[in-house]
Amino acid sequence: MYSTKLRSMNKREIIAKLAEKLPILLPNMNIEDISFDVPIDKYHRSDMKVKVRTGSLKKYLLIEVKSNGEPRIVQSSIYQLKKYLEEDKGVYPVFAASYISERSREILVSENIGYIDLIGDVYLKFDSVLVDRISNVERETEKRFSRGIFATKSTRIIRAILNDVDKRWKITELANICKMSPAGVYFVINQLEDKGYVSRESDRSIKVMEHKRLLKDWASNWTVEKSKSSSFFSFAKNVDEIISKVANAGNELNLKYALTGMAGASMVSPFVRYNDVWVYVSGDIDTMVKKLDVRPTTSGANLKIFNPYDEGIFMDYRKIRDVNVVSNIQLYVDLFTYPARGEEQVERILEKSLEEVDKN
Repeated sequence: MYSTKLRSMNKREIIAKLAEKLPILLPNMNIEDISFDVPIDKYHRSDMKVKVRTGSLKKYLLIEVKSNGEPRIVQSSIYQLKKYLEEDKGVYPVFAASYISERSREILVSENIGYIDLIGDVYLKFDSVLVDRISNVERETEKRFSRGIFATKSTRIIRAILNDVDKRWKITELANICKMSPAGVYFVINQLEDKGYVSRESDRSIKVMEHKRLLKDWASNWTVEKSKSSSFFSFAKNVDEIISKVANAGNELNLKYALTGMAGASMVSPFVRYNDVWVYVSGDIDTMVKKLDVRPTTSGANLKIFNPYDEGIFMDYRKIRDVNVVSNIQLYVDLFTYPARGEEQVERILEKSLEEVDKN
């Protein structure tokens, strides 16, 4: 089973562990010899050189080991790995780490480079050999490694940079916009850079690299239930009347609110069909409930009020037809795991949200 200790292993520890586990990681190959710190040319050395045999086929794996398997580290290692191949056409270059992220694996495969990590992810493709295995603990590992980026205030930074993907950001600017400390922003940006979502320019400004992947990865790690929710039944005639009452109550009580979910989607794309209203409300929710004259319920609710887990929820919210609606970015992540998202109208609003992000 995966252990969080893998994350903190240094390079020397990973090399030792990898040498120990290779027979298990490559069960259909004979490991005939392992050499360490092997000279490649006058200036370069490989961390490991492994002689393997499968049937009558022999091959040398030249392995570059890193303590971090995120895209930024992989990208910087690709040149070195391809250099090995230039020096000796008979070898096969392999990247290794304690854990290699999904995006990193995609990059390595696209560059015709193998990979091995300590949780059991392996990809080798040479001659007539193909090994392509993803460990059954990979998904949980990916989620654990993503928690820091997609946790609480960190998502304020993601919202900000996705709202203007062409902008070159500065740490202090993001700190002011997100109401965070520069040190906190710096920590999150470093993690985003490791995963290849952003890059640093020559002037140290921050550039978004893969905004669609970032948005989808965030959505996959998100649930609207991060915010405390309460379900109610309203005696209003229809959902349009509920929305009107919510807007009026929010304005009269001077409470910050914004529609999300299918109700929010209906304001952006009127063709959306839905049966309940989801709304974020910040402040005295009890007063809002009394004003709306709704009843708590555990079933048959047509109104769900969320108390935002973080004020970043309201970043870039807008007014549509005199009703506050969360940003398209927030709408996207809230809808992504919506129970009915397989329906055509939800798919359309997800695509529309992505298109809006592209335009920003």
